[in-house]
Amino acid sequence: MTDLTENQRLNITISGFNLKKLTYWAKIHGKPPTTFAGQIISSQVEANLDLINKQMQELARLEGISVQDLEKRWEGEGGSV
Repeated sequence: MTDLTENQRLNITISGFNLKKLTYWAKIHGKPPTTFAGQIISSQVEANLDLINKQMQELARLEGISVQDLEKRWEGEGGSV
């Protein structure tokens, strides 16, 4: 299980066009692109917490399991969860 109190690294792939625009946007804000990308991702996750939780509840309901069981299964699949 991921330590939720520590920052984690995530490798992503984006197009060259998006990287160029992200770099410009980050420079406008005086930040490195990787730092700025992390802030963008974090803010979007936080903005969508209710939706994420509702979708997890619906998926668990459709599978006939609890949200906790769904989380345990996902954590057991590896990755950074």
